[in-house]
Amino acid sequence: MSNEDRHLKIQYIGQVGVILRKNDTAIAIDPYLTDSVDHLPGFPEGFWQRRYAPPVKPETLTDLDLVLCTHEHMDHLDPNTLRAIAAASPNCHFGAPKSCLIELEAIGISAERLHALGTQEAFQFAADLIIQPIPAWHEERVRDSEGWDHYLGYVLQWDGLCIYHAGDTLLTEELVEALSGFTIDVGFLPINGRDIFRNRLGVVGNMNALEAADLAAHLKFDIVVPVHFDMYTNNSEGIAPFVDRLYQKHPGQKFHIFQPGETLVYVK
Repeated sequence: MSNEDRHLKIQYIGQVGVILRKNDTAIAIDPYLTDSVDHLPGFPEGFWQRRYAPPVKPETLTDLDLVLCTHEHMDHLDPNTLRAIAAASPNCHFGAPKSCLIELEAIGISAERLHALGTQEAFQFAADLIIQPIPAWHEERVRDSEGWDHYLGYVLQWDGLCIYHAGDTLLTEELVEALSGFTIDVGFLPINGRDIFRNRLGVVGNMNALEAADLAAHLKFDIVVPVHFDMYTNNSEGIAPFVDRLYQKHPGQKFHIFQPGETLVYVK
């Protein structure tokens, strides 16, 4: 294996979706590559409208080994996207909160390809890759009677790198505590925030831009990547507050703002 193969390649595919490639393994987290959300019922006309086309066609993703979904909302677990990926990458496995597995089976993904993930234990996917589910507060932490979380983030400890994908979550003291034992190299954080008017429509919120910037600096992420701000205008607070917070309060904190489809090679 070449040194280049050992580098982490990050491709941003929109909303919070990323594809990570390292050591001949390819992982997608929360891939959303259709316009399914645009057709959700119960919202004012035009409320959901993608600002850009999917940068990747899901049927072209023929090399995926694992898809991780953080929760059941359609911009994180999209049946049309996942059905196409399952067909294009027939050896790909799918990991998600236990509550999501019924929906994954319903779209035709066989049970032997599915993994119920929870905070109770880490998921060792490969010899060099351990995935630790992290609880998420979207806008609250939700667990079933057996303690399985409905909303998760994931810490990937991958051949010397530590990658955190928050999924959808508020910033809470409990989240800071859950992450405090990790030295995070790359962290993906939602920055769309929340407000009463979105809540009235049933749009569940997340941490805002200032909180995300502060969290990254507090935990000393090597690089922070803001997500969940660029696809749907009506569920965003923009990118400017995030950048301003870093420059004004946390000089030196590295960050990267992706364009849809862009790939970044991260070298520690």
